Amino acid sequence: MNKRYKPKIDRLFYIIWVPTLLILAAATAVSCLEPLPLLIMLSVDIFTLYFLVSPLFGYVELRESSLFIKYGFIIKREIPYTKICGIKKEKRIQSEAMLSLKSALEHVKIKYNRFDFTVVSVTDNDGFMTELGWRMGINPF
Repeated sequence: MNKRYKPKIDRLFYIIWVPTLLILAAATAVSCLEPLPLLIMLSVDIFTLYFLVSPLFGYVELRESSLFIKYGFIIKREIPYTKICGIKKEKRIQSEAMLSLKSALEHVKIKYNRFDFTVVSVTDNDGFMTELGWRMGINPF
């Protein structure tokens, strides 16, 4: 049976998100007088909005034999439970993972293969770690 976890969104995410959107909107409004700056600003707006809004549409799903992570609109990753080496709960403002579903300070770091890892923040980190550990056959705590 598949179990899906929704992303956890912290207030810090909104503290960064709202001013960024206001600055982009102001810069786009100022640049609308000339066509080339407007084209550049619209490209920057779309690129930035993708990365700001994308975590809201991601999720983590525990499937029969693998962990499925959707990082927003486009990017997906499936990790077999047999490849996962460890899981650890962390509380940090930044993450080393370039690709992560992290929009909160408290997150779960999942190490797989030998040197790869990803970071996820879900609404129930403890429940997620327990369920993932159970499916892997270990006790994560």
